[in-house]
Amino acid sequence: MSYRKVYFRTRTEGYTSGWSSDADRAAFKEESRRLFQELGWTVTLGCNGGCDTVTKDRQDLYLHPSSFSGVLDEDNIQSLKE
Repeated sequence: MSYRKVYFRTRTEGYTSGWSSDADRAAFKEESRRLFQELGWTVTLGCNGGCDTVTKDRQDLYLHPSSFSGVLDEDNIQSLKE
């Protein structure tokens, strides 16, 4: 397996340089957690205003509302991007 550092820009409703509402923040967290859990990733909740992280095997991503970044197995990059 080969690993790569990745950086995916995301389009997040209600977020530019901060959340426009608590409802938008909650919806983002709920959807991103659900999507990654359905794909078999483990979610570690962010604390003190920090963002969640997800891990699977030796892969990990930091789930910032404007970008997801971290290390992925090369074989998983395209499918996760889609």
